[in-house]
Amino acid sequence: MITKQSFNGFYWYPYNENLNDDLTFEVAQKNNISINLSKLLLNRNIKKVSNFLNSKLKENISISQIMKLNNITKTNSFFEKVKKEKKISIFSDYDVDGACAAAICKKLLSQFEIEVYTYIPNRLNEGYGLNMHALDKLLDFSSNILVLDCGSNNILEQEYINKKGAQVVIVDHHECDNFFENAIVVNPKTPDDQSKLDDLCATALTFLLFVYLKNERIFESFDVLQYLDLVALATICDLVPLGDINRTLVKQGLKIINSENSNKGIQTLINQAKINQSISEYHLGYILGPRINAGGRMGESLLGFNLLSSDNIHQALQYSQIIEGHNQNRQKIQTKIVSSIDLNDSKNQNLNFFYDEKWHIGIVGIIAGRLMRLNNKPSFVMTNSNEFVVGSGRSQGEKNIGQLMMRAAEKGIIIKGGGHEKACGFTLKEEKIQEFKAFLKEETQDIEINNQKYFESQLDLNVINEKLINDLNLLSPFGQQNPEPIFKCENIKIEIIKVFKEKHTKLKFSDNLGSSCEGMFFDIPIDQLKSYLSQSSNFDCYFKVKKDTYSNKTVIHLEDIH
Repeated sequence: MITKQSFNGFYWYPYNENLNDDLTFEVAQKNNISINLSKLLLNRNIKKVSNFLNSKLKENISISQIMKLNNITKTNSFFEKVKKEKKISIFSDYDVDGACAAAICKKLLSQFEIEVYTYIPNRLNEGYGLNMHALDKLLDFSSNILVLDCGSNNILEQEYINKKGAQVVIVDHHECDNFFENAIVVNPKTPDDQSKLDDLCATALTFLLFVYLKNERIFESFDVLQYLDLVALATICDLVPLGDINRTLVKQGLKIINSENSNKGIQTLINQAKINQSISEYHLGYILGPRINAGGRMGESLLGFNLLSSDNIHQALQYSQIIEGHNQNRQKIQTKIVSSIDLNDSKNQNLNFFYDEKWHIGIVGIIAGRLMRLNNKPSFVMTNSNEFVVGSGRSQGEKNIGQLMMRAAEKGIIIKGGGHEKACGFTLKEEKIQEFKAFLKEETQDIEINNQKYFESQLDLNVINEKLINDLNLLSPFGQQNPEPIFKCENIKIEIIKVFKEKHTKLKFSDNLGSSCEGMFFDIPIDQLKSYLSQSSNFDCYFKVKKDTYSNKTVIHLEDIH
């Protein structure tokens, strides 16, 4: 048992020391799978192994469950009117989930010769949620307003739409306790919802809405399944739990992405990123998603939507090239901000709370997430936007920070805020910053910051091969509720091969039996790593196993050493 902290400051333990060997063998034999995959499935308490591994839509979602979504039947008359008038205005959030949801609506409704006007707010100037300026533009185009991935808590704006003689449908998944009575809010987190679809992102809910509308024969003769690639992308990037339904949506969506029928915008991003292997949820979450978000973060909120809704490969290529430039600029700004933050300021409190009026508003969410991963503490990062302070929060779910923002708004500490369990956004006046910090300190003082981490299985280097990759492919997609397995190898020699950008390093791992493999260690202080490696000849390694994005070799992605 480890009694000392690792290189990254964690204590590592086996996830399940009491795993029954007989049961492991029985599950492996019954399902014709490897012992290693059997262990991983038992660690996740998977009862229906075949259902989990196959992930078929019909086995995990039904029209009767979709019909339990609050207010979904009220959308019939709305979309009948849209079909008749051939016009609709769409307001969507500026993140990947919002862009994907809006792209599905644009591509699908255009098949029925419906004119679609899409408005995505500028993250830097307008912030999150509905605003009156945007509504006036939407209303000028159509009295049929569809709001995606936001809007549930914008009661004043909902009333404004109603006063203008228009109708609004909101498809959202953020925390919502109340909404205007004449608004049609399809959100599994509203008080009366019975669907048990709380874990779905807005794009998945939009997909299910069109499944429902097809079943109702309001829109017929279209293939809704072709949009599962966008559902998969949004589901992974929005970090929702990968329970049965979400796992199925991602699994089936990845099949489309890896076919010749995938979204043209996604295709161009894959080519732009020079990925020459089968696309997995890793590529969606860490390579494609950040690029799509980069446009909004750097002030061009429509870019992601334009890319994903384009049917012209040449136009999509132009959008992806612009996005690539924004992403590179975003990375430079992010690195500069992170290096300027001293986490020692958070030593005596259970949160990271940082404000600088000069920071780029489009990056604060990424910074909050990065800080949270560095010390496991809920993180809130903010900067100035016009006369207000605007920020983002990230947490591991110890407290529902979306609900915290709603309480802070009720108390008058912040002007507005919301989100969900692990991510939030907020706006406040500068003079309220210290009161906001005091509120968050009090709310987080009783949470337990966990510096323990777990590995699932101990391996030898010689089994890090194609067979293990195949097992992991069966277990995937990975995400919330189905974490990517971390393995352990003992007594390993580590050699630095190459350093990239002074924060990533390529390594060679060797054992005493003559086996070796290569891998990467990302986002670490190189000088500290060199010093740590000089203190011993052998180390215990904790890592994930991947197909290298560029070489297609089986490699280690190191998480920690001890």
